Amino acid sequence: MFSREFKTGAVVLIAAFILYYGTNFLKGNDFFKKGIEVYSVYDKTGGILKSQKVTINGFSIGSVIDVFLHPNNSGKIVVKYAIDTEYPIASNTVAEIKSSDLLGAKEIALQLGNGSAMVEDGDTLKSSLEESISETINKEVLPVKLKAEELLASIDTAISIFTGFLGGDIEMEFKESIHSVNKSLTNLGEITENINLYLEDNKDILSSATKNVEKMTNTLEENRDELNRVFNNIADISDTIAEANAGSALRSLSKSSIRLDEIVRSLENGEGTLGKLVSSDSLYYDIDETVQSLDKLLLDIREHPERYVEISIFGGKKSRKKNK
Repeated sequence: MFSREFKTGAVVLIAAFILYYGTNFLKGNDFFKKGIEVYSVYDKTGGILKSQKVTINGFSIGSVIDVFLHPNNSGKIVVKYAIDTEYPIASNTVAEIKSSDLLGAKEIALQLGNGSAMVEDGDTLKSSLEESISETINKEVLPVKLKAEELLASIDTAISIFTGFLGGDIEMEFKESIHSVNKSLTNLGEITENINLYLEDNKDILSSATKNVEKMTNTLEENRDELNRVFNNIADISDTIAEANAGSALRSLSKSSIRLDEIVRSLENGEGTLGKLVSSDSLYYDIDETVQSLDKLLLDIREHPERYVEISIFGGKKSRKKNK
């Protein structure tokens, strides 16, 4: 039989072992599970802590063992984590620190590579850091913030301009403009009212005119075929005239123009009787001399008709001969 002291000591040791194992198990460290330890180097922690999960597509395959500064004093962060060897991981896999929930908890999500070489104990995987929720929000909100600032600046400028616009003579001019607009609207209302009164007073006339227009429209519609026939006949006649006479008329006019040009040229050159009559001075002088001689002859006949005309009255002819 064991003594009371031995039993007490055994219970204490077992309790301590259970406490230690339970604590590490809760942290993700299972001493009875086979696995390897892997490292990744980051520019910053990204909020990762010890005992947080290492996952593949959300499935846990390990946990973070330690987070510490790089020994080379570069200021970078080294994360040490355990991976269960039951899940082969390619050596070109990327370990990304990302959010596991909306509350900001972090995990290392392995983005599996396609290499043939598998990761071994003590290897270092490539790292990646997902943007935090705050960084994403800041990135999305920043353009809105800038636009809001620009809008506020524009509003401030507009208010300043409007304030200056309402000061001094400009205010008076603005009020006068508003008054003019109101007056124009009043006049427009009066014009509208007058139009309404005119329409009301001439309702019968307008109704009759509308009926006449409607009758005319109906008549045109009823005689549409006849009108189309008339218009088609007119078009046919125009086409016939154009096809039949236009060419011959133009050719005849062209020939007449050429002939007239030849006649005018002949007259200018003094060719032919008419050309000589137009261009010769001698013919003019001959005609003028003949006219003057004829004028003298007529004057002499008027003054001495007896020289040219014999007048016989009751035998006067015989007595004239006797006298001779």
